[in-house]
Amino acid sequence: MRPSHRQWQFSIYKRLIIAFIIATIPIYILAGILYSWATGMLRQDIVNSAETQSENYIRELNGTFKRFNSLQYDMMNDMYLVQLVNAYDILESYRKIELINFLRAKLVSIRNSSDLIFDVRLYLSSIHVEISAVDGYGELKKNAVPAEKLKNPYNVISYKNKLLIVAFPLDSSLSGTPELVVEIELRATELKRSLKAAAERDFTGAMVLGLSSSSDRIISVKKSELSRLMEQSYASNVDAEKLTEGSFSDKAEDYIYVRSVDKESGIFLDHFLYKPTMFRSVIPYIQWFWLFFAATIIMVGLYLFYINRVINKPLVKIVRAFKRVEEGNLDLNIRHHKDDEFGFLYERFNEMLVNLQISIDEVYNQQIHRQNAELKQLQSQINPHFLYNCLFSIIRLIKMQKEDEAVQFTNQLAKYFQFITRNTRDTVPLENEAAHARNYVMLQLARFSDRVTIDFGDIPERLKPISVPRLIIQPLVENAFVHGLENVTEGGLLRVSFVEQAGKAIIVVEDNGEASEEGLEKLQALLSEEQEAAEVTGTLNVHRRLRYSFGLGSGLQVERSELGGLKVKMIIEWDGEMAYVPNADRR
Repeated sequence: MRPSHRQWQFSIYKRLIIAFIIATIPIYILAGILYSWATGMLRQDIVNSAETQSENYIRELNGTFKRFNSLQYDMMNDMYLVQLVNAYDILESYRKIELINFLRAKLVSIRNSSDLIFDVRLYLSSIHVEISAVDGYGELKKNAVPAEKLKNPYNVISYKNKLLIVAFPLDSSLSGTPELVVEIELRATELKRSLKAAAERDFTGAMVLGLSSSSDRIISVKKSELSRLMEQSYASNVDAEKLTEGSFSDKAEDYIYVRSVDKESGIFLDHFLYKPTMFRSVIPYIQWFWLFFAATIIMVGLYLFYINRVINKPLVKIVRAFKRVEEGNLDLNIRHHKDDEFGFLYERFNEMLVNLQISIDEVYNQQIHRQNAELKQLQSQINPHFLYNCLFSIIRLIKMQKEDEAVQFTNQLAKYFQFITRNTRDTVPLENEAAHARNYVMLQLARFSDRVTIDFGDIPERLKPISVPRLIIQPLVENAFVHGLENVTEGGLLRVSFVEQAGKAIIVVEDNGEASEEGLEKLQALLSEEQEAAEVTGTLNVHRRLRYSFGLGSGLQVERSELGGLKVKMIIEWDGEMAYVPNADRR
């Protein structure tokens, strides 16, 4: 019986682990969903709060700028300004000075109306006059109102590191400098101060204010690690719409980016929220969650360890014991020190092995006796006709005065009877078994030499020492002569060949004699018969002994030969080492 090497790919213990994991996964998924939901709500609340703060700041700042625009508009329609511009050439000098002072006083009043205003200037290109709330008045400087200042009227622009709001009548010709320009210069430091004050919340990392597409960004950084990020990501001429949250996802993993934009004025405020500070209030809950997660993992590990010790190890032990039994080891006695189901199974297993050993001994002895009886029967079946033919051949050689040939033939006959009557061992090297079959062929040639040709192949060196049962080739050769070549008058051929192939020794005996389809089918059916009651012939005896000695993969196969007669293929499973065959004479 060949050992079984089946591997357990899906054991009970693995299934228990998988079932337990499947049962616990929904709990962890639910806990993860609750955790994600809670942190998501907190994040959204903080983001909404930051957006509201930013929108209020933008709304307030935009209101301030609109008020500045209104003051500029009022300034352009001031009656003193209209009088000065329209009647400048006919006014007396003292009146000109008087009107200029009135206008400067109004500019100072506008400047003092907000801390955001650093200076207010009035450019009158038609009369070449420039009035400033800070610097007074004088002659209009060359390029005081370049085209760059006029591109975005009534909005904040950046010009030579200054933040300006430039206003002029929109119906003025754009081909040249407007006759009237009101310019407000803003305090960048005041804007930074107000932005810094807005960024004082704990979860704020940085805030970036964009007053328009043509103004510099005002940046207030609370977390120093964001300074370089701000310098790389913002440029004075970058459009506000081109910066999105995705622009920062790979650079500031600890921050959430929020943008608020006033579409009418183009003012935007970018808010960077610091995640660790955002979730500071829920950190204890997060810690408890991970503590719960770790505790459950430990409990699961302890549970699986307990299951492994109580169920899996005893189960693996008994499975391994069964595998050792499959390999032929019956000298086992497994023990279980607990009075449980496995203890009961172990006791029954031990009792089963004892009973199995008793049964095997009985069956084995019966099998040995039966095999020996069959061998004795085979040995005793000396064909009288074959013996008569051999003696007749000896007499014929003596009469023909061929004493040497007669002596040689007698020696061959003696070796034949010596080999088949030997009872000391049931196994011989394949080389000796083949030599006996060759000797038998030579005896038969004394009768068939004039009508049968023999092709007896050589044995490969690796196959010569294989130990095989005695008398497994000669019965096949005898059948070939008796049933195949008996009636051949000329051109008979008997071929015996030996082949080593894929761990097997294959011996082929074939002839070109008579072989009917009916006889071939009968012989095939006989070899496939498994019942003990089947008639035991020489061929069937060889087939059974081979299967008993080498396993179910060995035995005889019969088929039609390419020579035209019967082909008997003897297969011996061989693993490359010297095969071991039980001695039928020993127990």
